[in-house]
Amino acid sequence: MFAYNMFMETSAIHPATKWTQDAREARQPAQSSLRLAAMAGHIRLDKVAARRAALIDLLADGRPHPREEIWQTIAAQLGEECWGKRPQEALARDLAALRKGGIRIAYSRRPATIGYYLQHPSLERPSSSRYEAINWDLIEALRHLSVPEKNRRAFAAAAFALGQKRLILAEEYPDWSAEDVEREARRLVYE
Repeated sequence: MFAYNMFMETSAIHPATKWTQDAREARQPAQSSLRLAAMAGHIRLDKVAARRAALIDLLADGRPHPREEIWQTIAAQLGEECWGKRPQEALARDLAALRKGGIRIAYSRRPATIGYYLQHPSLERPSSSRYEAINWDLIEALRHLSVPEKNRRAFAAAAFALGQKRLILAEEYPDWSAEDVEREARRLVYE
């Protein structure tokens, strides 16, 4: 226990350190700062709370994380023993506790993006420096639409994309038949 507390005190990347820094920032309302400071103190003393706080911080970046990456990243912050003898069970308990607390954690099985991630609304919006600006007002407005209206808009967008792709292909390949253009446009848009 002493070694664990000593590691927590000296580690600059420990979640308690980050949460304490966030509590000290002026942009936080006084009540939120007090809550964060209290949680940081608890995280500093309780290794399970520290592990769960580190998990929240990791998943807050908005991208999926495979189990192995979660285990390695958090072990680097808290020490190898933080997961105990059965890391799979510890991670499952942590995820269940966080979900029970209202944090929406999902799992992606898509080949390019396998892993756990925060469902919307995420704690922090992901950085969009590599991409065009994200219109968060539009995204928020879309969230409030009914399911039939979302479907109508999705089908309209797909039909528009298909029409545009037909025009582009017909111009690029004037010797193609209408069936060839249609087949290739559908393949490009829907596959």
